[in-house]
Amino acid sequence: MVLGASICSATTSEQPLSFRLFSSILQEHEGNVVFSPAGVEAILTSLKKYSAGQTLDELNALNIPGAKTHFNISVQQADGLFVSEKLALKPTVTDAVKINFENSAHAADTINTWCTERTNGLINQLVQASDFSSLTAFVATNAIYMKSDWLYPFRENESFTGSFTTADGKKSSVKMMSNTAKYPVARGKDWVAIALPYKATQNTGEHCYFVAICPMGDARKFATTLTGEKYSNILTTLSQESARVQLIMPRFTLEGDTLNLNDALKAAGLTKIFTRADFSGLLAESRDDIFLKAVLQKCYVKVDETGTEAAAATAAIAQFRSMPRTISLNRPFIWMITDLSGNSTPLFMGIYEQP
Repeated sequence: MVLGASICSATTSEQPLSFRLFSSILQEHEGNVVFSPAGVEAILTSLKKYSAGQTLDELNALNIPGAKTHFNISVQQADGLFVSEKLALKPTVTDAVKINFENSAHAADTINTWCTERTNGLINQLVQASDFSSLTAFVATNAIYMKSDWLYPFRENESFTGSFTTADGKKSSVKMMSNTAKYPVARGKDWVAIALPYKATQNTGEHCYFVAICPMGDARKFATTLTGEKYSNILTTLSQESARVQLIMPRFTLEGDTLNLNDALKAAGLTKIFTRADFSGLLAESRDDIFLKAVLQKCYVKVDETGTEAAAATAAIAQFRSMPRTISLNRPFIWMITDLSGNSTPLFMGIYEQP
């Protein structure tokens, strides 16, 4: 899991939102995957704040966890809102940055710079110029960054080159870290789990761990079918059992591609917002020609002998439908005088080609 997603509170037999999204992502992408549930939940919470009517009902139906977990390590989060300079906002919206999305290159650079500054330089290209146009209404963003040391750091002189069996059964040589300490551990009939504690940097908050669950069989299948109840049971067992063990694990760095989360969110039940959305909580005037174009996310995680550094940037892009706000009859056009039923013969019709 990345950045302490709030799925650990789920106790039902159904998959929590985080795992439903993760399951869809795993079905779409092969190989290593890095995903921030907390980043997506933060974006959806922002959209709820701006929504009304059917859109708000649809977001509420997702059962987005409300309160954010406060950890005893430093986790930096930031929210941003970039709105078309053409739009009037409600007086209560005071934190928005007005932007000219017609200058798409500048818009992309502005948002990417925001992400870079709030992820300590780890996420520097979340969006591209092609994501924006004169029809872009607004972009909601979220950034998460953490860098924490292990409570029991690995000794670099004990690291070695070892063998890792990949999902297709092949052997691969990787740099392995080794450490012996008292860790929370748990074992089930088809899995083994361990929790690596991070060193606390704050006096209050929940203890934070890097939780690794290693299935006996297909890890991808295990993840896509993992229920909230089973996951909760794994965490409960980890919290109750500790043992002094030798832990061997790979040192790794993952920089994922930018994920388009539209399909994952649709599979989770968020569908109508992608065709018609009510963001009247944000806009001063009521609009029925707006929809959510895309939810994008890019993540980075580095796990080594000293600890973990991770970052995520997420963006929700809202757009107007392609009907332009200005129609200019500045070239030849056909005209007619009639009703709109289609059953009447036009009283007059013609073509206008020159003034």
